[in-house]
Amino acid sequence: MTVRTGGRSFTYPPAPGTRRIERLFSVAITHSYYTQQDGRCTDFQIAPTPTTSSLMASLGLLLKNERAGFSIFYDPDQLHKLVTYLRQHAEDPEGQDGFWSRLTFLLILVNPSFVGITALPIETKLTQVNLYGANLQAHRRKGAPAAPAVLPPGRFMSGGALYPVVGSDVSLTLPHETSAVTVSDISGAVVLPPPGGDPIPIFDTGSSPTCLKYASVDMSSLPYGLYTFALEDGADQPIETGVYPHTALYVPSDAGTMVLLDMLFTQPTPESGGIYPIPPLFDGAPDPALCGNLAYQLPFDARRTYWRYYVVSEVPGGRLSDLAITGPGAAFVQDPHPVPLPNGSAAILFRSDTVLPLRQQSGQHFRLTGQRQDPLGQDSAIAVARLPVAPAAPVWPGPASEGRRGQSKGMSEMFVYV
Repeated sequence: MTVRTGGRSFTYPPAPGTRRIERLFSVAITHSYYTQQDGRCTDFQIAPTPTTSSLMASLGLLLKNERAGFSIFYDPDQLHKLVTYLRQHAEDPEGQDGFWSRLTFLLILVNPSFVGITALPIETKLTQVNLYGANLQAHRRKGAPAAPAVLPPGRFMSGGALYPVVGSDVSLTLPHETSAVTVSDISGAVVLPPPGGDPIPIFDTGSSPTCLKYASVDMSSLPYGLYTFALEDGADQPIETGVYPHTALYVPSDAGTMVLLDMLFTQPTPESGGIYPIPPLFDGAPDPALCGNLAYQLPFDARRTYWRYYVVSEVPGGRLSDLAITGPGAAFVQDPHPVPLPNGSAAILFRSDTVLPLRQQSGQHFRLTGQRQDPLGQDSAIAVARLPVAPAAPVWPGPASEGRRGQSKGMSEMFVYV
C-alpha cells in the first residue's frame, strides 16, 4: 500500500493474505462559510445509489466517508476487470459508442441551515429542486495544474446547477400535437420507452385542437439520475416549447437529498471535456501508472446578506440620539423613523448599503456610538466597540427591489441593547 504525506510517499508491502487497495478518486466538499474548519464542509452524508452500490460490489470498489467528502478505492491488481467492464458497456441502447458507465452518489443534507448560509436562491426547497454535479464539467483552475479538479463549471456550485426533482411517478401535461414521449439519460440514449418496449401511453383530455394531453411516466425501472423528457409530433418531429424538452433529477422522495453527483470512470467520447480517474480508452489499454488517485473538489460559496441592526434602549423610556455605525466594508444608513417591536418598545434601524459575506468567524468589525438620555434627563455616552455579526440563521429574503438578481442574497438581523 502507498501512503502519501505532503510531498513524500511511503510504500509498504501488503501483509500476507491482505488486499492491496489504492484510491481511485476522492471528492472534498468545501464551503467558504466555514472559516474555522479550513473550508471543510461536513453538512452532508454520502450515500451511493442502489445501482451504484451493486456495481461497486461487483467491481470490488470501496467507499470511505470522510466527513467533508468521500473516497473510492480499488484493487490495482483488478484494474483489468474494471476496464473490461467499461469496454463491455461502451454501447448505449441506441447503439452509439461511449464510455458512459458511472458511479452516482446522493449527498444528503444534515445541516438545516445550509441553504441559508449558501449562495443559492433563498427560496430553494429540497422537495422541489436539487443540485446536479458531474465530472463531465470538471476543470482545473487557471495556474493551478496540481490543484484538485473543480467539479462545477464555475468556481462554485450555484443556482445554475439546480434542477426540478421528480419521483418514481411523473405526470406530464402535453401539447395537443404530442404523439410520443421519450426519456433520455445524460448520454442522450433513450431509456424510456425501453428498446423494443411499448410506447409511453398518451391520453387525450378532449378532441379540440386546444385541448391538452397528458402522460404518466413510470421511472421506477431507472437508476436515480438526471433525465430529459422530450416530445414528438405525428411527423416524428421534436416539439420544443417553453417547457419541453424538460430536464429533471430523479431522486428518492424522502431521503433529504440536496445534490446528485455523477462520477464517470473515463472520458465518454473523444469530444467530451471533463477530468476522469481512468485515462481515455479509445486507443488501447490505459497505463496503470496514470490511473487513480485523482482529487476533485465540490466547492460552495457563502451567501452575502444585507445586514440590519436594531438598536434598542435598555432603559425604559430612554431616548437615543446621535447614533452612528462605522467600520470598514459597508456604510450603514439610519431609518428616519423608529421601528416598533412586538414587546411595545421601539428600535432605531440601521441598514447596510451593500451585502456582506456570512462567515463562521466573521472578519467584519463595526462600532456603534451615540447618546442615551434617561427619563430623568441624564445623558450618557454609547460606545459599543464591536457589534455582533450576522448569524448563520435565520436568513430572511433580501429587499424586493433586488428582484431575481437578489435571489442568492438575503437579509440578516441583529438586535443591540444599549
